[in-house]
Amino acid sequence: MELQENLERFRENGVHVYAISYDSVEVLKQFSDRFKIEYPLLSDEKSEVIRKFGILNTTIPEDNHRYGLPFPGTYMADAQGIVIEKSFYSEYSVRDSVIRMLEEGFQAGSLGRGPMQKMQAGPFTATASLSSRTIRPGQALGFTLTLDVQQGYHIYGRPIPEGYVPLRLVFEDVEGVCFGEVNYPEATPYYVEVLNEELHVYTGRIVLRASLVNKRKEAFTVRARLEYQACDERECYVPEEVPFELPLEFLDNVRD
Repeated sequence: MELQENLERFRENGVHVYAISYDSVEVLKQFSDRFKIEYPLLSDEKSEVIRKFGILNTTIPEDNHRYGLPFPGTYMADAQGIVIEKSFYSEYSVRDSVIRMLEEGFQAGSLGRGPMQKMQAGPFTATASLSSRTIRPGQALGFTLTLDVQQGYHIYGRPIPEGYVPLRLVFEDVEGVCFGEVNYPEATPYYVEVLNEELHVYTGRIVLRASLVNKRKEAFTVRARLEYQACDERECYVPEEVPFELPLEFLDNVRD
């Protein structure tokens, strides 16, 4: 239902939405009429297209009435039909946030839908945000942290010798929520004259991304901390931590 609820946002960004399943035309029409679906629902009764895309759920036995189902997921293609990103999950209860798809898959920019926290921390401005202000059971959201480092400063990355603190984003555990690995940009080798050593650092704009998958049935807050050590041309400063808190509203999947 989230696709339909956010259909206008896809259209505003020039993205066309289609859904394909092994259900018959009749079944899809009933679903479309019931929930007032305005995007095309494609029937692949014999799962021929599903097989060609290599997403047939082979864990379902052929004698099972559900045989023919694809793994749940999303393909994102450009104007030439070239797949630019895809995401699939082994569980049918898990779905991507459509805002995450737009922002990360189609580079639609920040749509301002999710909670955001902005602060000045040491030599940089930090902006943390989630791809939606709401969360459903089984939904996957994107977490983005953007750092704008002041000119003349750098922040340590990896690889790094022992004794230095590299940039690190850590999420606080939440029961029923699975946080994915943090995607760090590649750090740049940099010769530090005062140390007579080459280290890997970040300068300018740094963007960290991660995803989370929710199985809770109530609201919760995403809490994280950013560990870093900043330096300028003269000295390296004491390692610091910056906390973030982004609350999420809960929405049930059940619709009347």
